[in-house]
Amino acid sequence: MSDTAQGFIVLGAARTKVQRWLGSHQLPAFLAAGPGKALRLWPRVEGEAAEEAATALSGELPKSRVFVFSISQDSLRVSVHVDGTCQTREEVALRMRTAKQLSQAHAALQRVSTALDFKGHRPTLLRDGDSRPGFLALAGVKEDDLVSLSHAQLVEARLHPEAPEAARFQDFTFVDEQGKAHPFFAGTPGPES
Repeated sequence: MSDTAQGFIVLGAARTKVQRWLGSHQLPAFLAAGPGKALRLWPRVEGEAAEEAATALSGELPKSRVFVFSISQDSLRVSVHVDGTCQTREEVALRMRTAKQLSQAHAALQRVSTALDFKGHRPTLLRDGDSRPGFLALAGVKEDDLVSLSHAQLVEARLHPEAPEAARFQDFTFVDEQGKAHPFFAGTPGPES
């Protein structure tokens, strides 16, 4: 089953360092800064390759944390990578219909928040509720920011600057295989580096 959304949230690293790393690994990606110190990243990798890329990225960015999320039709998979190692890898149901699923999700939330060194009040998970907002909130990102995005979907969106939802992507940057940043829509002014 393919993922409907997959990406990284990088905490505690400068955009330029992430961009340099992408170029040195010839890995194109889409970047969006914020909210706060979170850098949202959709590289052209999936599955186990995404996990390996996150581990390598965290190894080159000391004191940063790389949160990988992957949302499929029925589950949410998250992992946290710090200093070149995977601190935790969790999978929870998207909708927690049973007490057992809720209990497992609460335990996973605890492990993820510990790996992220999350300081603050942990989000509450509810029975028959959606698990995405709680886990993504630990990384400082609202669910609406990423719920439907993957690298492939962003590539497709980039081809249609006239589409009604195009304004949503104005603050995104495309980083090519050489690590050079381009505006999300080719031919529009934006960050170049």
